[in-house]
Amino acid sequence: MTNIMKLAAAAMLFIAAQNANAISLRFKFKTFSSGPDIYACNAGLRHQATTHQACYFQDTQIACTPGTGAKDCSSGVCHTRCICTNNNGGEYLMDYMKGSYNTWNPAVQSQNSYTPAGWSNSWSATTKQAGAANYETLVGHTDAFATRIKELSFNLGSELYGAEYFVDICYRGPQIEYFADGVNARFGLLAQASATDFIANAVNPGDNHPDSNGYNNGQGGLSMNPATGPKYTSLAGLTVQAFTVCDLQGLGTYDFAHNGSTAGVGNYNTLLNEASFSNWNNPSEGGGDYFYASNAPLIGSAANLIDTTISTNTKTPRFCRIRYVFKETNGAAGSSALKNLRQWQRHGAEMCTYTKIEEAL
Repeated sequence: MTNIMKLAAAAMLFIAAQNANAISLRFKFKTFSSGPDIYACNAGLRHQATTHQACYFQDTQIACTPGTGAKDCSSGVCHTRCICTNNNGGEYLMDYMKGSYNTWNPAVQSQNSYTPAGWSNSWSATTKQAGAANYETLVGHTDAFATRIKELSFNLGSELYGAEYFVDICYRGPQIEYFADGVNARFGLLAQASATDFIANAVNPGDNHPDSNGYNNGQGGLSMNPATGPKYTSLAGLTVQAFTVCDLQGLGTYDFAHNGSTAGVGNYNTLLNEASFSNWNNPSEGGGDYFYASNAPLIGSAANLIDTTISTNTKTPRFCRIRYVFKETNGAAGSSALKNLRQWQRHGAEMCTYTKIEEAL
C-alpha cells in the first residue's frame, strides 16, 4: 500500500510539472456595422399665378383678340373662332399630385430573415392640390427623411403649361465615425434624369410597378414614345434641374455620425441633420454643409445633371437631399401662342431619376 501511495504521489507531481508552463488569453473586440440607405422621400407642386392670356384662331397658330375692350359678345367687334385662356390666376386649382408613402423604419431582422430598411405593408395615400407661389408638398419639408414614397404622379389640367414640380431623394450615410477616427473617404455624386413621352389611350393609375415581367413596367395603357401626336416634353418646354444639399461629418453643428457635440457623447439612429435648403421654395439659394446646383437643360434622353465629388477627406456625408425640379417653361407669353395652351389629348411623360452616392476609387 505504501508503494502504491508513493507511485500516486509521483504521478501527481509529474502532471503538475507538465502544466507548470501553461499560458492562456481571453480577448474580446467589437465590430460596428452601418450601411447607407437611399429612397424617394418627398415631392412638391406649384403653378404660379399669371395674368398672361393666350388667344389664337382655332386650328391655327395665329394670335387673335376676342374683341375690342371686351371678353364676350358685348363688344362691337367679334372675332369668330378666337379661343382664349382665362387670366384670373387660378391655374394652380386645376393641378394636383397624388402619391402613397409610409414612415421609414429601421430594418426588421431575425436570425433567419432580413427585411430592408424602410419596408412596410402599410401605405398612406394622399392627393394634394398645387400651391401657387409656394410648393404644396406630399409631406412637410422637415419630415422628408422620415418618409419613403412608393407611388407618385402629377396630374395637370390647367389651361396653360407652367407647372413646376419636384421629387426629393434622401440619402442616409453610414453611421461610422470617419471624421472622428481620421479615416479618409472620397464620396462621389451622380444625378441623372430622363423623360419618355407617352400618349395615354387607356386607363393607367400612374403607379410605379417594378421593372419586371408581368407588370409591363408600369406602362399599361400608355403608348410610349409615339411617332405622332402631342409630345409633352416639347409642348411644355420641360426643363429639369438638380440641387444637392448635404450634412457632412466634420462641418457645421453635427461633426460626428452621432448627434452629439463631442466625440464620445451622443446618440445614433436619429434624424438630426443640416441637409436643408435655406429657402424651401427656392433651392438655388443653397444650404447645408455642402451645396451643388446643376444647370437646367430641356429634358429628353438621359443626361448627367451632376457628376462631381462631394468630399475628398474625412468629411463623409451624414445626410444628403437631392432635389430634381421639373419646370414647364412654355407657360409664359411667347412668339407662338399655341405652345402656351395645354393640349386636350391625354399625354405626358414618364420621368426617370437616377441618383448614386458612392465611395469612389
